[in-house]
Amino acid sequence: MKYIVLLIGALLMFGTTASAQDEAGTVTASEASAQPQEEKRSVYYKKVQGLLWMEMFAGPSAYDPDKFGSVDINGTTANAPKANGPEFGGALGLGLGGFWLGGFYRQANYNTYKLMKVGLDIQGIFRFIPWVHPMVRIDLFYGRTFNGDPFDTGLTNLNVDGGGFTLGAGLRIPIIRWMSFAATFDWSMIGLAVRGNDSGGGSIKTGALGQQLAATFALTFHFIGVRGD
Repeated sequence: MKYIVLLIGALLMFGTTASAQDEAGTVTASEASAQPQEEKRSVYYKKVQGLLWMEMFAGPSAYDPDKFGSVDINGTTANAPKANGPEFGGALGLGLGGFWLGGFYRQANYNTYKLMKVGLDIQGIFRFIPWVHPMVRIDLFYGRTFNGDPFDTGLTNLNVDGGGFTLGAGLRIPIIRWMSFAATFDWSMIGLAVRGNDSGGGSIKTGALGQQLAATFALTFHFIGVRGD
Protein backbone atom coordinates (compact mmCIF):
# COMPACT_ATOMS: atom_id res chain seq x y z
CA MET A 1 0.00 0.00 0.00
CA LYS A 2 2.86 2.37 0.85
CA TYR A 3 4.42 1.92 -2.58
CA ILE A 4 1.10 2.54 -4.34
CA VAL A 5 0.66 5.88 -2.51
CA LEU A 6 4.21 6.96 -3.44
CA LEU A 7 3.61 6.04 -7.10
CA ILE A 8 0.37 8.03 -7.28
CA GLY A 9 2.08 11.06 -5.67
CA ALA A 10 4.94 10.93 -8.20
CA LEU A 11 2.49 10.77 -11.10
CA LEU A 12 0.56 13.81 -9.79
CA MET A 13 3.77 15.86 -9.41
CA PHE A 14 4.88 14.97 -12.97
CA GLY A 15 1.47 15.97 -14.39
CA THR A 16 1.50 19.31 -12.59
CA THR A 17 5.01 20.15 -13.85
CA ALA A 18 4.13 19.28 -17.47
CA SER A 19 0.98 21.41 -17.33
CA ALA A 20 2.93 24.44 -16.04
CA GLN A 21 5.49 24.05 -18.82
CA ASP A 22 2.71 23.91 -21.42
CA GLU A 23 1.15 27.12 -20.07
CA ALA A 24 4.53 28.93 -20.09
CA GLY A 25 5.10 27.84 -23.68
CA THR A 26 1.65 29.10 -24.67
CA VAL A 27 2.26 32.54 -23.09
CA THR A 28 5.65 32.85 -24.76
CA ALA A 29 4.20 31.95 -28.16
CA SER A 30 1.35 34.41 -27.72
CA GLU A 31 3.78 37.22 -26.82
CA ALA A 32 5.96 36.40 -29.81
CA SER A 33 3.01 36.49 -32.21
CA ALA A 34 1.73 39.77 -30.72
CA GLN A 35 5.09 41.56 -30.98
CA PRO A 36 5.08 42.08 -34.79
CA GLN A 37 1.50 43.40 -34.60
CA GLU A 38 2.58 45.99 -32.02
CA GLU A 39 5.46 47.12 -34.28
CA LYS A 40 3.13 47.33 -37.27
CA ARG A 41 0.76 49.64 -35.38
CA SER A 42 3.56 52.12 -34.55
CA VAL A 43 3.24 55.45 -36.39
CA TYR A 44 6.92 56.39 -35.99
CA TYR A 45 9.51 55.38 -38.54
CA LYS A 46 13.06 56.03 -39.64
CA LYS A 47 12.71 57.18 -43.25
CA VAL A 48 10.26 59.08 -45.43
CA GLN A 49 8.07 57.00 -47.72
CA GLY A 50 4.93 57.24 -49.78
CA LEU A 51 4.19 57.60 -53.48
CA LEU A 52 2.11 60.81 -53.36
CA TRP A 53 3.55 63.84 -51.56
CA MET A 54 1.80 67.13 -50.80
CA GLU A 55 3.90 69.97 -49.42
CA MET A 56 3.28 73.43 -47.97
CA PHE A 57 6.14 75.81 -47.24
CA ALA A 58 7.05 79.33 -46.16
CA GLY A 59 10.10 81.33 -45.14
CA PRO A 60 12.02 84.60 -45.49
CA SER A 61 13.63 85.68 -48.77
CA ALA A 62 15.88 88.41 -50.14
CA TYR A 63 15.83 89.42 -53.82
CA ASP A 64 18.30 91.48 -55.85
CA PRO A 65 16.68 91.80 -59.31
CA ASP A 66 19.77 93.07 -61.15
CA LYS A 67 22.64 91.50 -59.22
CA PHE A 68 24.40 90.36 -62.42
CA GLY A 69 23.02 92.82 -65.00
CA SER A 70 20.75 95.89 -65.04
CA VAL A 71 18.03 97.03 -67.42
CA ASP A 72 18.84 99.76 -69.96
CA ILE A 73 16.07 102.25 -70.81
CA ASN A 74 17.11 104.39 -73.80
CA GLY A 75 20.73 104.43 -72.66
CA THR A 76 19.90 104.99 -69.00
CA THR A 77 20.54 102.22 -66.49
CA ALA A 78 17.69 101.59 -64.05
CA ASN A 79 19.01 100.03 -60.86
CA ALA A 80 16.58 97.98 -58.80
CA PRO A 81 16.84 98.12 -55.00
CA LYS A 82 17.26 94.94 -52.99
CA ALA A 83 14.07 93.70 -51.37
CA ASN A 84 13.23 91.47 -48.41
CA GLY A 85 9.95 89.73 -47.76
CA PRO A 86 8.14 86.47 -46.99
CA GLU A 87 7.85 83.68 -49.52
CA PHE A 88 5.23 80.92 -49.41
CA GLY A 89 3.73 78.24 -51.64
CA GLY A 90 2.99 74.61 -52.17
CA ALA A 91 3.96 71.56 -54.19
CA LEU A 92 2.48 68.24 -55.30
CA GLY A 93 4.46 65.33 -56.66
CA LEU A 94 5.71 61.76 -56.51
CA GLY A 95 8.08 60.18 -54.03
CA LEU A 96 10.28 57.74 -55.95
CA GLY A 97 12.47 56.09 -53.33
CA GLY A 98 15.18 58.61 -52.57
CA PHE A 99 13.85 61.13 -55.10
CA TRP A 100 10.95 63.57 -55.23
CA LEU A 101 9.63 64.91 -58.52
CA GLY A 102 6.82 67.44 -58.51
CA GLY A 103 5.38 70.76 -59.53
CA PHE A 104 5.44 73.84 -57.29
CA TYR A 105 4.15 77.39 -56.92
CA ARG A 106 6.04 80.05 -54.93
CA GLN A 107 5.18 83.68 -54.31
CA ALA A 108 7.36 86.28 -52.60
CA ASN A 109 5.74 89.50 -51.40
CA TYR A 110 8.00 92.55 -51.43
CA ASN A 111 7.15 96.16 -50.57
CA THR A 112 6.40 97.44 -54.07
CA TYR A 113 5.80 94.26 -56.10
CA LYS A 114 5.39 90.49 -55.97
CA LEU A 115 7.51 87.74 -57.51
CA MET A 116 5.89 84.51 -58.66
CA LYS A 117 7.61 81.26 -59.65
CA VAL A 118 6.02 78.09 -60.98
CA GLY A 119 7.92 75.05 -62.20
CA LEU A 120 9.51 71.65 -61.60
CA ASP A 121 10.97 70.65 -58.23
CA ILE A 122 13.51 67.80 -58.01
CA GLN A 123 14.78 66.61 -54.63
CA GLY A 124 17.40 64.02 -53.76
CA ILE A 125 16.88 62.60 -50.25
CA PHE A 126 19.59 60.49 -48.61
CA ARG A 127 17.29 58.04 -46.81
CA PHE A 128 20.10 55.63 -45.87
CA ILE A 129 20.81 58.03 -42.98
CA PRO A 130 17.89 57.30 -40.59
CA TRP A 131 15.77 59.83 -38.70
CA VAL A 132 17.44 62.94 -40.23
CA HIS A 133 17.92 62.82 -44.03
CA PRO A 134 20.29 65.24 -45.79
CA MET A 135 18.68 66.51 -49.00
CA VAL A 136 19.42 68.62 -52.09
CA ARG A 137 17.01 70.51 -54.37
CA ILE A 138 17.08 71.62 -58.00
CA ASP A 139 14.21 73.73 -59.35
CA LEU A 140 13.52 74.88 -62.91
CA PHE A 141 10.86 77.57 -63.17
CA TYR A 142 9.03 80.29 -65.02
CA GLY A 143 8.91 83.56 -63.10
CA ARG A 144 7.23 86.95 -63.35
CA THR A 145 6.65 90.05 -61.25
CA PHE A 146 3.25 91.67 -60.77
CA ASN A 147 1.53 94.36 -58.72
CA GLY A 148 4.47 96.71 -59.21
CA ASP A 149 7.73 97.44 -61.05
CA PRO A 150 10.93 96.16 -59.40
CA PHE A 151 13.09 98.40 -61.65
CA ASP A 152 10.97 101.57 -61.38
CA THR A 153 11.25 102.07 -65.15
CA GLY A 154 8.19 104.27 -65.57
CA LEU A 155 7.12 102.21 -68.60
CA THR A 156 3.49 101.71 -69.53
CA ASN A 157 2.04 98.35 -70.61
CA LEU A 158 4.79 96.82 -68.50
CA ASN A 159 5.46 93.09 -68.70
CA VAL A 160 8.29 91.55 -66.63
CA ASP A 161 8.77 87.78 -66.87
CA GLY A 162 11.43 85.16 -67.50
CA GLY A 163 12.83 82.07 -65.83
CA GLY A 164 15.64 80.55 -63.85
CA PHE A 165 16.79 77.78 -61.57
CA THR A 166 17.23 77.10 -57.86
CA LEU A 167 19.89 75.14 -55.99
CA GLY A 168 19.17 74.19 -52.40
CA ALA A 169 20.40 71.97 -49.58
CA GLY A 170 19.10 71.06 -46.15
CA LEU A 171 17.50 68.35 -44.01
CA ARG A 172 14.30 66.33 -44.08
CA ILE A 173 13.08 64.86 -40.79
CA PRO A 174 10.39 62.13 -40.59
CA ILE A 175 7.82 62.97 -37.91
CA ILE A 176 5.28 60.17 -38.24
CA ARG A 177 4.54 57.72 -41.06
CA TRP A 178 2.58 60.21 -43.17
CA MET A 179 4.30 63.49 -42.28
CA SER A 180 7.80 64.99 -42.46
CA PHE A 181 9.45 68.38 -41.93
CA ALA A 182 12.12 69.91 -44.20
CA ALA A 183 14.35 72.96 -43.89
CA THR A 184 16.56 74.14 -46.77
CA PHE A 185 18.65 77.11 -47.81
CA ASP A 186 17.96 78.02 -51.45
CA TRP A 187 19.81 80.15 -54.00
CA SER A 188 18.02 81.14 -57.22
CA MET A 189 19.26 82.81 -60.38
CA ILE A 190 16.43 84.66 -62.13
CA GLY A 191 16.55 86.23 -65.57
CA LEU A 192 13.74 88.66 -66.40
CA ALA A 193 12.81 90.29 -69.70
CA VAL A 194 11.36 93.80 -69.36
CA ARG A 195 8.98 95.01 -72.05
CA GLY A 196 6.81 98.10 -72.27
CA ASN A 197 6.37 101.56 -73.78
CA ASP A 198 8.25 104.72 -72.83
CA SER A 199 6.75 108.21 -72.46
CA GLY A 200 6.98 108.78 -76.22
CA GLY A 201 5.14 105.54 -77.02
CA GLY A 202 8.29 103.77 -78.19
CA SER A 203 8.68 100.07 -77.56
CA ILE A 204 11.30 99.08 -74.99
CA LYS A 205 12.80 95.62 -74.68
CA THR A 206 15.53 94.99 -72.13
CA GLY A 207 16.32 92.60 -69.32
CA ALA A 208 18.14 91.91 -66.07
CA LEU A 209 19.76 88.97 -64.28
CA GLY A 210 19.40 88.73 -60.53
CA GLN A 211 19.47 86.39 -57.56
CA GLN A 212 17.22 85.39 -54.70
CA LEU A 213 18.23 83.90 -51.35
CA ALA A 214 15.62 82.08 -49.27
CA ALA A 215 15.17 79.83 -46.27
CA THR A 216 12.40 77.29 -46.85
CA PHE A 217 10.54 75.51 -44.04
CA ALA A 218 8.21 72.81 -45.35
CA LEU A 219 5.60 70.45 -43.92
CA THR A 220 5.06 67.45 -46.18
CA PHE A 221 2.25 64.88 -46.12
CA HIS A 222 2.91 61.40 -47.54
CA PHE A 223 0.23 59.14 -49.00
CA ILE A 224 0.01 55.71 -50.71
CA GLY A 225 2.44 52.96 -49.79
CA VAL A 226 3.38 54.32 -46.36
CA ARG A 227 4.59 51.62 -43.96
CA GLY A 228 5.82 51.70 -40.37
CA ASP A 229 9.37 50.36 -40.57
